[in-house]
Amino acid sequence: MQDTIDTLLRYGYVILFLYSLGGGMVAILAAGVLSASAKLDLALCISIAFVANVLGSTLLFALGKYYKKDLLPFVKKHRRKIALAHLKMRQYGDFLILIQKFIYGLKTFIPLAAGFAKFNFVRFFIINTIASLIWAVGFGYLGFAFGSVITNIVDEISNYPYLVPLFLLALILLIWFYLSKFSKKV
Repeated sequence: MQDTIDTLLRYGYVILFLYSLGGGMVAILAAGVLSASAKLDLALCISIAFVANVLGSTLLFALGKYYKKDLLPFVKKHRRKIALAHLKMRQYGDFLILIQKFIYGLKTFIPLAAGFAKFNFVRFFIINTIASLIWAVGFGYLGFAFGSVITNIVDEISNYPYLVPLFLLALILLIWFYLSKFSKKV
């Protein structure tokens, strides 16, 4: 088990980069938690997540803008989502690009829809970069704060070994509840 943890920590920055190319929310939160326990460097984690997130969204935008016909067969089952995102892009363009990082499920569709809608590349890039910076810093520090709280709780309950499994079970149930609640199809 310790070997697995050491391997994850050894490649933590690479995993963070690759995961942040896509959504990345869980990865930057986990990196923040690990930074609180001095396993990773918080500033480096935020920087890596920021750069990867900008690259990932920009790539999706470029794919939507220049390879729309080639992509449509692959996103066939998501036609309704993309059509809705396309309409919303025309309505709320700049604002939607700014907030899409913080709404689960929109991270992939909004850059594609912006590309499909022929949104201005420079404008998209600037707004996306600002949104990625806010996202990386915000979630990085949120993970760090959560990690600090968890570290303090673990330090306190380590004096009572019988409470550790109960705490871990409660934490797992809380995370499960959160993920099941916010990942349900509407």
